[in-house]
Amino acid sequence: MSLFARRVSMVWVLMLFLLWTNNAAVVKELRIVVRNALAGNLDLTVSCNNIEAAHRLIKPDLVFEWIYTGGVSPAKLPFLCSFQWQGSLHSFNMFDPVWDFDCYPQCRWFVKQSGPCRWYYDGAATSFLCSKWNN
Repeated sequence: MSLFARRVSMVWVLMLFLLWTNNAAVVKELRIVVRNALAGNLDLTVSCNNIEAAHRLIKPDLVFEWIYTGGVSPAKLPFLCSFQWQGSLHSFNMFDPVWDFDCYPQCRWFVKQSGPCRWYYDGAATSFLCSKWNN
């Protein structure tokens, strides 16, 4: 590769990186919707201490929604939440601007025993992306 082509490539990489970091810091308002999809008719208790001190009890097949306006960046991940139900305690980050940019301004989650699943609707079809618990 010529010296000119290397420099042009480096400029493009730098520009993409700057755009990515700038866009990640732009998230001003975010909605996180959590649905209790636990099998066995179990209650779900959710706590996101970086957002609020309260513990939220979500009954089976119901939802709770947070509207967060504190700004989200890769350095500040406010939606690290704990999830508790009979005999289980887990944690998961409900929004990371690096990975979850496609669900801004609203992320919809279904919480199952195996882990949280994010709901997608692309205008034509619905799909789910399931994750494992952090612990």
